[in-house]
Amino acid sequence: MLTQTDSARRYKWDDHTQTGYQLRHDAEAEAKGSHFCWHVEDWTCHTVTNEWQCRSLDEALAVLGRLFDLDAAEERRRFLAEDHGDLAAAA
Repeated sequence: MLTQTDSARRYKWDDHTQTGYQLRHDAEAEAKGSHFCWHVEDWTCHTVTNEWQCRSLDEALAVLGRLFDLDAAEERRRFLAEDHGDLAAAA
């Protein structure tokens, strides 16, 4: 983990490509009934390219685990332990 914002966590910054991966929970989409409220995104251009929409935190962590070495169980625990409101229920 490199940095985090309200409901996003950023991983694996690559100086050569000037990008990394971001795990984001979209609470607004979830409130509207979307099944895909977890997103693994390109850190720099998250709205257009390299985006994986996921149904759960576990699915999103599995995507990240395919991209680089990640302890999914530890990340899940850390993500849900932080004060993210209702994220524990959404996971």
